[in-house]
Amino acid sequence: MDVLPVLLTTKKQLPGWASWMLTSEITPRIGYACGNRLLMLGFFHTALHPSRISFMVTTQGEALRELPRQRPGVLIVTEQLEEGSGLALLAQARSVIDNIRTVLIVDGQYDNLAAAGLSSADAVIDQHDCFSADQPLVTMFRMLSINRRYRSASVLAALAERQQQSELWRDAPPDLTSRELEMVDLMLAGLNDRQIAERLEVGYEAARSYTKNLRRKLGAKTRAQAVGRLIELGIGRLRGKNR
Repeated sequence: MDVLPVLLTTKKQLPGWASWMLTSEITPRIGYACGNRLLMLGFFHTALHPSRISFMVTTQGEALRELPRQRPGVLIVTEQLEEGSGLALLAQARSVIDNIRTVLIVDGQYDNLAAAGLSSADAVIDQHDCFSADQPLVTMFRMLSINRRYRSASVLAALAERQQQSELWRDAPPDLTSRELEMVDLMLAGLNDRQIAERLEVGYEAARSYTKNLRRKLGAKTRAQAVGRLIELGIGRLRGKNR
């Protein structure tokens, strides 16, 4: 859905960081592809003058149609869109406009902040950081205007945690039981807890308990994070440690 016509009817103020964009080599026009419409409204009220907004859409397809027509200097996307993928859109945007600056907005409750922080986006910011008192959006645009990368506080914290965990594993991988090693294979195969229970011929609650214990040992909050850390650690090394 194209929400820009609706937002243009609302009143707004010119932000204090506008001069950074206007005096940089970046084309001072911004395109937005955002799956969260409330967040898009927030961005509208912190953006440049409405004439500097190229488009505000909610799907990958709409953004790809607008990019070659509008040619914004900055593309801001959320990882989750109403249709399509924000990460895929970022990669495609560079093939359309080679000098475009890209900003990835992630939701720390659902998205992998560390993985997002390692992406090719010029800036990565947790949406919960966006409008905090320390004005990370101002800092972000200042960094982009001098051709520097930016990561918000929550993303930096996730990257630091990932690095710390990797350093710990470099010397001492977590000790896993034989049952937990079985769980590793089943989780990597994409089985959910109910399917794991059937495969191991145990109760559903027992399978959930195994999964929870494995995530705890891996320092992961979600199944997706656990799988990512298993791959990062190296399955062969993990099995060698636990023979």
